[in-house]
Amino acid sequence: MSRENAIVSVPVLEAINVHRTYSRGGQSVEAVRGVTLSLTAGEHVAVVGPSGCGKSTLLHLCGAMDRPTRGDVTLEGQALAGLDDDALTALRRRRVGFVFQFFNLLPTLTVSQNIGLPLLLEGRPDAEVDERTATVADRVGLTSRLDHYPQQLSGGEAQRAAIARAVIHEPALLIADEPTGNLDSENGARVLELLMELNTRSDTALLLATHDDDVAVRAGRVFHMRDGHDRDEVQLHP
Repeated sequence: MSRENAIVSVPVLEAINVHRTYSRGGQSVEAVRGVTLSLTAGEHVAVVGPSGCGKSTLLHLCGAMDRPTRGDVTLEGQALAGLDDDALTALRRRRVGFVFQFFNLLPTLTVSQNIGLPLLLEGRPDAEVDERTATVADRVGLTSRLDHYPQQLSGGEAQRAAIARAVIHEPALLIADEPTGNLDSENGARVLELLMELNTRSDTALLLATHDDDVAVRAGRVFHMRDGHDRDEVQLHP
């Protein structure tokens, strides 16, 4: 294949030598120290390490929820450093989905309203929001629960609703921070299967932080962290 005809694959995510320093009690705490990480479309990478090693901070940097003190983050070739807060917010709404350990569903909204919220914030027409909410709710097995409120859901159902909300806008990057950490083993396994199915079916890059070795081993690559550093990286599945 000639150079002119070659297709250059742009990584969905690139974090290059990123650092994040906070000030706590008058002292500087470096939560992330020179980490480099990249994901391509359809990849599933698990970030593992002990509590306090910087996993969540790294995920926040990769998902444009926080800015690095030093280093560069790009999403689909777009450098995040040059974007103001409004532009970062718009980018997150369009291209990034987030799943957290404690679900973060809004208690005053129904399951349907929680799932459709990202599209409503984008100003999508009501008919489109309703149609896509119904479609993604069916994919996660929540069609019969759309009129319920979060407090009426089991833990597994609440996490599935959170996943549906995270993927309704078809993000390029799905970030999951301990998504099974607040669930029993059965529901945790179901949630992991759902995340992996969405990762494969939609070709979405999945970046997942976990303490659970059983969760990490299902990823294509495992990225180890300790004391804010990237220690080593293991490819588990070709």
